[in-house]
Order: sequence, then structure tokens, then C-alpha cells
Amino acid sequence: MLLKDRLALVGLIIIVVIVTAGMLAPRLAPHDPLHIDLSLRLEPPGKQFILGSDHLGRCVLSRLLYGTGVSLKTSFLVLGMIMTAGIFFGTLSGYCGGLIDNIIISVIDVLLAFPGLVLALAIAGMLGPSLTNVMIAIAAVHWVGYARIIRGMVISIKEKEYVLAARACGSNSLQIVIRHILPNILSPIIVLATLDMGSIILTISGLSFLGLGAQPPNPEWGAMLNDGRTYMQVAPWLMYFPGLAILVTVMAFNLMGDGLRDLFDPRSLRRL
Repeated sequence: MLLKDRLALVGLIIIVVIVTAGMLAPRLAPHDPLHIDLSLRLEPPGKQFILGSDHLGRCVLSRLLYGTGVSLKTSFLVLGMIMTAGIFFGTLSGYCGGLIDNIIISVIDVLLAFPGLVLALAIAGMLGPSLTNVMIAIAAVHWVGYARIIRGMVISIKEKEYVLAARACGSNSLQIVIRHILPNILSPIIVLATLDMGSIILTISGLSFLGLGAQPPNPEWGAMLNDGRTYMQVAPWLMYFPGLAILVTVMAFNLMGDGLRDLFDPRSLRRL
């Protein structure tokens, strides 16, 4: 059971807390995250601003809470786009084979030949700076990894006896894919998606740090790091807290992914 894995349980608890904080940001935030008051700029952490204020006098805690919702929502949307494209093209390639398989695998090989972050940076740069364009750029790069893995699993599963029996009983290709193939590849996909969530958060934050993601004054972890970079010497808390939020969130998803991988690994069942 997942609950028996202490590290995975810790990761799950952290994820629940972070997601809840992001959803309840309007109620939890002590100040308006967009309110500017230059008379309160660069206030250190204290009673008025628990995590200090930034260079425009905005509450860091409030922006961090609102940024949690933005960062997580964006990451989940990107993950959904990646999984949708990866499952569709991976299943299509593995099940159909032939010319379709050759075309899809050729596209995958070409995209995998480029470093993922560099290619995402180039696409986002061509589309223009915005959070939506960053989402498109990351999804356009990362789906190929899912498609390649899923293709291999589909090729293996479609030759199993129960798939051949279903085909002999008159089931069409769509029925076979939905009833027999997708349920058997769902567990590895969930594990892969959970482990990949941390990488997606880091990529979104990195592109926002470079100015290609969330645009001012919208709060987002990577953009907050970029805003605090200039004042790192005089107000280090502007980088400490967004960086810590990214670190803890990525760590939580990695711990959760490791726990799910152990749970779905048949070898782990024999150890229980």
C-alpha cells in the first residue's frame, strides 16, 4: 500500500497542502498581491509582511499563495496536453504500425534529437512571451517521450493472447484499444506523469524566470525569482521563498512518483 511508504506519504501530504493553499489563496492571502505601495518596498519579514515585501511594496506571502495556484494549474494543464498527445500518437503508432508508425517515429526521433529545454525555449521565443505560449512550447516538446514509451508498450500488448482472442471474437480496433490496451498501460503512464510533474514545474518556472512565461504583474514562482534577482544582495527573501516553494513542490512530486512506481512494480508486491 502507498500509505506504508513513509516518503511517498510525506510527498502526498505536501502536495495536498500546496494544492489546498493554491485553491484557498484568495482567503489565505493577507494582502492584495497586486497592490503597490512604494513606501513599504523591500520590507524584511515581520509582523506586517510575514515573508517581507518586494521592490514595489507588494506582499511576498500573498504573491506566493496566488503564484501557487498559477504554477500548479499551468503545470497540470501542460501535463494533460502532454499525456493526451503522447497517448494518442503512441497508441496510433504502436497499434497501426506500417507507414503511420514510420511517420510518427520519424517525427519523434527528430524532436528527441534536440535538447528539450533549448527547443522549448526556441518555440516559446518564436510564439512570444506569455504563459499560454510557454504551455504550448513545453507540450510540443515533451509529448514525444511519452509517445515513444507508450508505443513500445502497445506493440508488446497487442500481441497478447487476450487481445488476439478479442479480435477473433469480432471486436474492432477501437474497442480493443479502449477495453484491453489502454487499461494495461494506464498504471505506468500515471507513474511517469507523477515523476514528470517536477520537471514540468521546473521548466515553466525557468522559462518564466527568463521572461517568456507569466508577465508582470501576475504572480508566478519563476517570475517572482526574476523580480527578486536584482535585489538578491539587499533583499534575499525575494528569492528564498519562491525558490523554496519550487524545491518543496518538486521534491513532493518526486517522492510521490517513487512511491507509485514501487506500488505498481510487480517485484515490490513480492516484498510485501
